Amino acid sequence: MKNLMIVFFLTLSIQAIASIEVQAATTSKFAKLSFVHESNMSLQNAVKDTSITVYGNCSSCKKAIEKAAKSVNGVKTASWDKKKKILNIQYDISETSLNTIEKAIIDIGYDTENMRAEESVYNELHECCKYDRKPQ
Repeated sequence: MKNLMIVFFLTLSIQAIASIEVQAATTSKFAKLSFVHESNMSLQNAVKDTSITVYGNCSSCKKAIEKAAKSVNGVKTASWDKKKKILNIQYDISETSLNTIEKAIIDIGYDTENMRAEESVYNELHECCKYDRKPQ
């Protein structure tokens, strides 16, 4: 009877230890998943999607505007719609700002909704690229 009680006690002890190990492993797994999820959220929050108006006319304008935007460190994507005059951009806010992207665009002669290119730079655009500028 004494041996039976020892075996019973050992069995219960082993089950309790196994249960504790499973709980610890599960808790650790959830902690790791939670950390990964929070890390991904902070990365996703750093990328911003936005649209701005950029004036231009043709396919050459499209290539130049997109190239200028993409030349800025932190810009992930840039796509300009020549009919709507809208530039859709995705950029990392920890690396750049909308102001910096717009500056790169006006530096090649294209006005944005918030900034105006220098007259001398605008005048260097090809004739088909010159759009009707809004008065200053």
